[in-house]
Amino acid sequence: MKKIIEKKIKSTLHILYLKIDNISNIHNNQKKNLKHFFIAVSAYEFNKLSLYNQHSIIYSILFKYIPQKIYAIQLHTYTTYQWEKIKNPTFLLTPCVYQKKS
Repeated sequence: MKKIIEKKIKSTLHILYLKIDNISNIHNNQKKNLKHFFIAVSAYEFNKLSLYNQHSIIYSILFKYIPQKIYAIQLHTYTTYQWEKIKNPTFLLTPCVYQKKS
C-alpha cells in the first residue's frame, strides 16, 4: 500500500519532499488489513493554498483507498517555501485512541 500511495502522490503533484511510513505497528488495530500511514509532503501545488486545501488535495488523491485499505493518515503538508526553511525535520506522531500500551 505504501508504494501505491507514493505512486499516486508523485503522479499527481510536483514533489519537493515526500516521506511515507506505515505506522500500523504502534496501533492496536482490530482490523489487521487496515493500515495507519504517516505522510509528510511538500509540493509546488501547495504554495499559496491553506493547510485545509493542502490536506484536501492529498485526501482526494487517496480517497478510493479510505477506509477500505487505509484506516488513518497522519498528514504533514508544507509549501515549498516552508520546506526550504526547515533544516532538520522532526515529525511527532500523534497519539491514537487505539495506540498500543507500552
